[in-house]
Amino acid sequence: MHVNGLLHQFSGSGGRDRVDPFTPLPEQVQLVACAEYQGRGKLLKECRYTAPDAAPRTITHYEGRYRMRVYEARTGRLIGTQGMAGQTSVSCTPFVKEGADSVVTEAPDDAALRAVLGPYARGARP
Repeated sequence: MHVNGLLHQFSGSGGRDRVDPFTPLPEQVQLVACAEYQGRGKLLKECRYTAPDAAPRTITHYEGRYRMRVYEARTGRLIGTQGMAGQTSVSCTPFVKEGADSVVTEAPDDAALRAVLGPYARGARP
């Protein structure tokens, strides 16, 4: 599936959807999913870092808002569209490199992608 134009491989619980997305045979691809960034959602967390020999740094995390479109690969026919949120929680990492303050908009995690795309993969429309 594509998220903002980048190919994304998400891991499955049983290894069944752990196929290399760069090498599927075209005749085996039935669906194509594209997630398009729609904007920032709610503020999730501000992570502030200070070090004695570096300038303070803040990394601000927001929930991303996305529109998921699912297409039939053979015909290009749009099968479904729905909105979804990016990750809804984050943790501050203990260490970061020096740099300017930054803003991160979180993409959907594997569980969210599986929840949205699972019904399509099973042949049901949500």
